[in-house]
Amino acid sequence: MTLTRTAAPSAVLESWLLDRPQLRTGPHAGGVLGGTGDDTATAYAYPEITGYYLTWLAFLETTRDAPDTGAVEERRAAAVAWLAEQLAAPGGPRTRSFLGAGDGADWRNSALFSFDLGMVYRGACATGTGGGPADGTAAHRLRERTGAALDGLRDPDGAWAACVPLPGRAAPPARWSTVPGPHLLKVAGGVLALTPADEMPSVRSAARATLARHATGLAADLPAMSHPALYALEGLLQAEAGGHREHHGELVAAYRLLSDRAADGVLREEHGRPGSQVRTDVLAQLLRIGCVLAGRDELDAAGAEQLDAVAAALVEHIGEDGGLPFTRAESGSLHNTWCAMFAHQALAFHDRLTAGRAIPDSWIRLLV
Repeated sequence: MTLTRTAAPSAVLESWLLDRPQLRTGPHAGGVLGGTGDDTATAYAYPEITGYYLTWLAFLETTRDAPDTGAVEERRAAAVAWLAEQLAAPGGPRTRSFLGAGDGADWRNSALFSFDLGMVYRGACATGTGGGPADGTAAHRLRERTGAALDGLRDPDGAWAACVPLPGRAAPPARWSTVPGPHLLKVAGGVLALTPADEMPSVRSAARATLARHATGLAADLPAMSHPALYALEGLLQAEAGGHREHHGELVAAYRLLSDRAADGVLREEHGRPGSQVRTDVLAQLLRIGCVLAGRDELDAAGAEQLDAVAAALVEHIGEDGGLPFTRAESGSLHNTWCAMFAHQALAFHDRLTAGRAIPDSWIRLLV
């Protein structure tokens, strides 16, 4: 499908997301690819990103004036069914389910990650918020099963561990995603924003413990890597939408630090490292958070003006077919699914801000 670039950028991304990344046939039908354009040997369906996709579908329904509920529901039902199969697999879901051989060769498949399960849980919760199925459906059962899995990934203080190795497998290498850190605030915030008040008390308890562990002092110890740092801020925004505003000062201070790192609307992945990549997901994350704060008059004039440059940088990299590359250097047919979802949402936020309207909590709860 080739789309005319006269369409609004967010509409072009939306069409690509509805058309391209979700598998329609085969053993992983319903799963969502991490990206498109890879050969079969390296392509993989991704539970984390399929959870994002459920949240994005709910966001799409929330923001559209006249959503195509049939198309959305078909994709949602297929994603829920695939995720349920992954949760039921021996040992739990693989982090990456490769379409070709080699699942066991990826170190990510040696452990269960609370972040990945958290994104599945958020997606299952979000499925009931945008016109989707009511509780008691497959999505509700998926939420319960994922919540139970998350309960097995807690540290002694009640907060979530980053990951737990599968029986008989070595611990994954030490990286920001494999050790407890501020990125887990995105799990906590989503749980607090989307879990029904009378459900899953143990999951909500873990979310509060994770919030207390990682939000305090965030600005003073902000990760040098932009992607996990922005995950933390997204989690604080969602926690606020769920009624937890006690760390608002950390959110604003940390955003201002990241905004200061972004010269001419460009935020590199690793602060202070020359030649570090410019990632489109990072640009979209910065734009989403900035639009919320600008809509609340919590940015100065320079910070608010910077958002236009960030939005322009995102739009510049949307491909002719509507996809978005992972980095500025990539082009052609290699497009990244979560970058496209982040960017679609970020541009919707920016459009609303440009129209002089604040970002509603109903949108913030559904941050992808």
